[in-house]
Amino acid sequence: MKGLMLVLTMISGTSFASTLFQLPPPPALVGVGIAGRLACVGVGFNADDSIYGACHTATSTPCSGKGCQPTTYTTNYIVTWDAAGNPTGSTGCSVVRHHLPQADQTTYLNGHSAADCPGVVFNPTGAVVIINGAPYYYVTTDAVTGAELVNSNAAGFLYLP
Repeated sequence: MKGLMLVLTMISGTSFASTLFQLPPPPALVGVGIAGRLACVGVGFNADDSIYGACHTATSTPCSGKGCQPTTYTTNYIVTWDAAGNPTGSTGCSVVRHHLPQADQTTYLNGHSAADCPGVVFNPTGAVVIINGAPYYYVTTDAVTGAELVNSNAAGFLYLP
């Protein structure tokens, strides 16, 4: 039976050595904001195969009474991971104040701007790929290693085919 499995694997070209794992948030961001309102995504690969991306945390002010709209602050961070997906750093780059019915107000921090502080975007390319039978939003592929960055609608992942 083992021989048959090996032959079928070789014929189909299927590889069972691929790895998909979530890009963890930097330790400094864990516990910041509202539980469940921390998200991180990879954006691209650096020349040394490390990963750059974004995270955000959200906090809200207390609110009570009928029709109350709490003020929510989303803090965006520029984040880096090493080639294996371990977090190596984070820098706050903007705070977005959201309070209906007012328009969102963005304040950029530490000399950052919209050009280098994209915030968390789960589906930047509009493309979907299937990995292990599940759909993910495709972000980019490292031309040297073949590693891919993909996102769910809640988190970023590193896929090592």
